[in-house]
Amino acid sequence: MVKVYKGWYFAVLMIFVGLTSWEQTQNGCNYERPHQADQWVFGDKVHLNFQQREVIPEQTFSFYDSPNGVAAISDNNGNLLLFSNGLKIWGKSYHVIENGDGLKGNNFATQPAIILPTPGKTDEYYVFTLDMYINPVFVDGVNYSIVKMNGNTGVVTSKNNTLFHENSQKVCAVKHSGGKDIWVIFHGFGENNGNKFYSYLLSDSLDLNPVISSVGSFHKGDPNNGAGYMKASPDGKKIALVIPSDGKVEIFDFDASSGQVSNPVSSNPGSFNFPFGVEFSPDNTKLYISTSPLGTDFNYLYQLDITQANPFENPVILKSFEVNDLAGADSLMGALQLAPDGKIYLAKFRRGVLGKNYLGVIYNPDRPGIAANYNILNHQNNNGLFLNGAGSLIGLPTFLSDYLNIPHFWAVNQCHHDTTLFIIRNLANIDDTEWDFDNPGGVQTGFDPYSPGFVYSDPGEYKVSLTEKYGDENYTFTTNINIHPLPYVDLGQGNDTIYILPGSSIRLDAGDYENYYWQPGGSTGRYLDVNTEGLYRATVTDSNCCVNSGEVFIKYANLQYPTAFKPQSSIVQNRTFKVTGNISALAEYNLKIYNRWGQLVFETDDPYEGWDGTLNGSDAEMGTYVWVSVFTSFESGIQAAIKVKNRGLVTLLR
Repeated sequence: MVKVYKGWYFAVLMIFVGLTSWEQTQNGCNYERPHQADQWVFGDKVHLNFQQREVIPEQTFSFYDSPNGVAAISDNNGNLLLFSNGLKIWGKSYHVIENGDGLKGNNFATQPAIILPTPGKTDEYYVFTLDMYINPVFVDGVNYSIVKMNGNTGVVTSKNNTLFHENSQKVCAVKHSGGKDIWVIFHGFGENNGNKFYSYLLSDSLDLNPVISSVGSFHKGDPNNGAGYMKASPDGKKIALVIPSDGKVEIFDFDASSGQVSNPVSSNPGSFNFPFGVEFSPDNTKLYISTSPLGTDFNYLYQLDITQANPFENPVILKSFEVNDLAGADSLMGALQLAPDGKIYLAKFRRGVLGKNYLGVIYNPDRPGIAANYNILNHQNNNGLFLNGAGSLIGLPTFLSDYLNIPHFWAVNQCHHDTTLFIIRNLANIDDTEWDFDNPGGVQTGFDPYSPGFVYSDPGEYKVSLTEKYGDENYTFTTNINIHPLPYVDLGQGNDTIYILPGSSIRLDAGDYENYYWQPGGSTGRYLDVNTEGLYRATVTDSNCCVNSGEVFIKYANLQYPTAFKPQSSIVQNRTFKVTGNISALAEYNLKIYNRWGQLVFETDDPYEGWDGTLNGSDAEMGTYVWVSVFTSFESGIQAAIKVKNRGLVTLLR
């Protein structure tokens, strides 16, 4: 257990380390949080930028006629690409893209649009738009348009393709369980479609045959029952929605494999006075609901524990206030939206669609009850997030839920011997921290309470715990991490030196890995063919982005034969006749020995085997013998094997 306290030193250090770790360079193996929900454009000229750890509120150049919800999407680095109010599509320069107007959505619908990338394509996006359903005035239904990106701009290549009519104003999206395709989910309205979910699968194109789930309460009657939000949980396993005029909230299971919606859990009618916004906590255990009564009554912000069998039994009220006809005492509550920073933001507005210059903030939505800290930061009440002169209206952007499925904390650099760095997503309301790295033999290398470093003693799986201390309370979060072994590089196959025959070459093998770098020369392949003496090093990177090196000396072999030997010698090495020296350089070998009459007296293909001076089981006579040997080298990619033939005389002594 390692205990890290926050002091003035850590506060300064956190500013530097926290920002750099949040923005760190990715290597393809470290966890990288999604960035597609980093840019929000909504309300009265509001632009929020979540690329950095601290959100940056800005004003846009003009009003984009988005009184209710909007859709937005950023690229993989968090740069704004597109946003829409259901009627028009704007690009990153805040101008309507080519053919991007005349869409059949409705900017007064609760969720008038959602923008999703075409899986497997980097330059194509589907923009789904929703009209209200108020027959006979608003009957355009649910449509989709396709945007092709060309550098910094886009063009609508296909527009207003109708999916179905008689729809509510609700939409959410979840990735398919396979991790690539996307389910986009709508809800019907009225006597015909009012209890139906429509799940369309977006792969390389849109499947126009939806999975229809007839489950839950009917959305019908008062057109306001078609309004209000529908959200999927960050892990994609739950869907929650509101039926405002009926005063109901419902929670469902969602099967990301089949697209089916099932197992409704519903509040009683009238349990909530015009519920409107709904959002899940980052850890998928809590549901937040905002109400916006139409008359004079009380506004409420609720938290539900959805791990309970009946989550509606004991809702926790995080905020309440009386609403008068002018709503002048405070603001009405609109949309709720989880952000990349782990906080949930609440749209606030006044009747007549008048903006407010603050968003409400639930700073710690994973914590239970009032510990979620609505508009409370560092033990002080506040007004939430100041919008720098822009204004919040009723709605907030709608995103694919997976873009917000970010762990409470995560680890980077998970290779043995590396310093593993831990990063907390949400730093709000932490007085100090306590970390348990689950490895008593390891060594902590950094003492930033928000982003400590740790070197694990051994590869393996570890359960890391973070305890956040705030006031008198502790909140513990855990995650499992894998510390990967380093790749094993053995160029010499257990030897630090490889011998080759002069004039030959050999192929060095660095093993089966992802990337290679050889020195000298800078070659980047698995193999290196060498024919000169020297020190060779291979640095490899495996599929876990772990890096290791191996090296080997290449030397020319010095092979010799003695000129005499004596089987009865007191020195063991002198008792046989055989090749001596660096015989590991030989791929093949042959030795033949002849007497003075040309008769073969000994032959072997084993360089370790020598002639002991016997012939047919008896001692051969003393004298001089002729030997002939053939050495065969190893082959490589640049040279075939070579053969070296040698001959000489040897004297057998007695």
